[in-house]
Amino acid sequence: MANIGYSVFKPQGAFYMFPASPIDDDVRFVEDLKEHRVLAVPGTGFGMPGYFRLSYCLEDRVIQGAFEGLNAAFSTYS
Repeated sequence: MANIGYSVFKPQGAFYMFPASPIDDDVRFVEDLKEHRVLAVPGTGFGMPGYFRLSYCLEDRVIQGAFEGLNAAFSTYS
């Protein structure tokens, strides 16, 4: 994630992470991610506005498949 440009908060001992959204509106950014076939949840619902939640308790191929969409969505705002 960091090599794409995301800043990430990774909770200790969890199966999810909270990357910072490249825009202030994390809800809007999560909608943009959906357009790139990446499922995420706005951080606002977890008390972390400006971030979004990604789970990584998935098969490696699913996680690796999301990188293209994460990169495309991030590139829209950089």
